[in-house]
Amino acid sequence: MPDRVAQAFLDLDVYRLILPRDLGGKGVDPLTLFDLVEEVSTYDGSVGWNYALGSNGGSMAGALAPSVAAKLFATKDSAMCGSGPPQGRAVATEGGYRVTGRYAWASGIHQAKWVMGGCFVFDGEERRVGPHGGPVVIHMLAPRSDANVLDTWHTGGMRGTGSTEFELNDVFVPNEHTFMMFGAEPTHPDPLYRVPTSFFGFTLTAVPLGIARATIEALRQLAANRPSMPGRAGLRDQPHVHYTLGKARAMVEASRLGVRDAFTRMWDEVRGDGATLESRARLRSAAVHAVETSIEAVGMCYRAAGGTALFEQFPFERALRDVNATGGHVVFQRAMMEDCGRVCLDLPPLLPMF
Repeated sequence: MPDRVAQAFLDLDVYRLILPRDLGGKGVDPLTLFDLVEEVSTYDGSVGWNYALGSNGGSMAGALAPSVAAKLFATKDSAMCGSGPPQGRAVATEGGYRVTGRYAWASGIHQAKWVMGGCFVFDGEERRVGPHGGPVVIHMLAPRSDANVLDTWHTGGMRGTGSTEFELNDVFVPNEHTFMMFGAEPTHPDPLYRVPTSFFGFTLTAVPLGIARATIEALRQLAANRPSMPGRAGLRDQPHVHYTLGKARAMVEASRLGVRDAFTRMWDEVRGDGATLESRARLRSAAVHAVETSIEAVGMCYRAAGGTALFEQFPFERALRDVNATGGHVVFQRAMMEDCGRVCLDLPPLLPMF
């Protein structure tokens, strides 16, 4: 991200919008954050992606003691980044853990104040085992200044996210900066902290939708302003362009409404007796469908733009790379939709993140 954009995010205090007011945030509801991320993504998908993930600290603060969360997110520069799967080793020591590990997919690490990572817990050289026989996993927050940021992000899409890897080498993390990402009882009463794991990825869904919206508009402007060639109708007069604009817009708008409706239903349940498995499956399937639909819509626009789409001065080739890159995230992959189908058949989901 350009320095001036990163600084503007800090000046406008955008990373703490979803954080409850008593923890120093603005208490913005998740749907509003979704809309903001989508709007930012119409300008730049990578910036929207980093915005969505940088704000994740607000949705995880409920796993920390309120006094600790208020301290960690006390300033405007409280963006976080990191990786959920356990890729590190946390050796128990007095007052906390000594953490060592190499973590991938740290989107926005160049703008982040905190890095997060999952760790297997060790007592000396022995891996700690839980009551059910599986390894004990914790997640931790450490200052980015304690991390060695690596140069591994060389990609064909979403290049501006800087989603590179980082290392922690025997970094001390106090107990109060560790938490259970999934399954722990929330420490704060805000309904944000009662949403199930299915909520993770909801805000990210706005990114491909924003990219698709911008690409449809780019095709519209190209068709409206491109002059006709001698003996050949311009894009403005070609039926396949008319169809693409109408169809792509309908696809994106419908899938966007589906995501918002699925989340609204879950949000209502969360503020009542709790989210059902059905509502979790509905949100997961709506999110995957929206990403797949966005990828298809951008591909249609790329094709309709003809040879113009090849040139970097137009947004089509980058949009094609970026929107396909978003589909690679674990919460948007095919296995998530397969689990939604399992729920339809009264079978349990297989993925722990479902």
